[in-house]
Amino acid sequence: MGSFSEVVAKEYHIRAHIPQLADCLTEEELRTLWKTLCSEGKKEVIFYDGQIADSDDFIQFMQDDMNYVYVAYEGEKPLALVWVNNFLGKCGMIHFTMFYNSKGKEELIGSYLLNFLLFSKSEGEFCFDALYGLTPRAYRHALAFIQKLGFRLVTEMPSSVFFQKKEKKYLKSAVLSIIQRDYLNVLK
Repeated sequence: MGSFSEVVAKEYHIRAHIPQLADCLTEEELRTLWKTLCSEGKKEVIFYDGQIADSDDFIQFMQDDMNYVYVAYEGEKPLALVWVNNFLGKCGMIHFTMFYNSKGKEELIGSYLLNFLLFSKSEGEFCFDALYGLTPRAYRHALAFIQKLGFRLVTEMPSSVFFQKKEKKYLKSAVLSIIQRDYLNVLK
């Protein structure tokens, strides 16, 4: 059996929107991803602040020059959506969701994406040195999942994320996490 990278590279592929570098995700693909987010009930979970309300908002947001967007596919089936923004040097804030097509393979796909992001190079330099996240404290399942992937939970930040519920916004606590290349538990 080949290495981790060889095995998953044969099964999964990534399409991306990276400003000034790669713009292969089409509006139709993004519209399909939006429909999948809605049909799987994930729209309110990942866009809990209520800022992304419809497919046009979603497409505009994903094509914004401040977002690096990656979608992992198996054949034509989307497995995961990831975007990175709020850059601090060579560190970026990661956001992601797994689609139902990834059922039973979430950890493998998550590891694949993190390896892709943290080991990708441009002009001989790593693109990212670390990724950080801000996960609502109420999302216990997500916190457990990211720890399995190698994220370190750094601190809880009170009143740091907005949740939109109907016409009201509520401040909730979130957990700051970070992952660096050397945190990954995957053999190359």
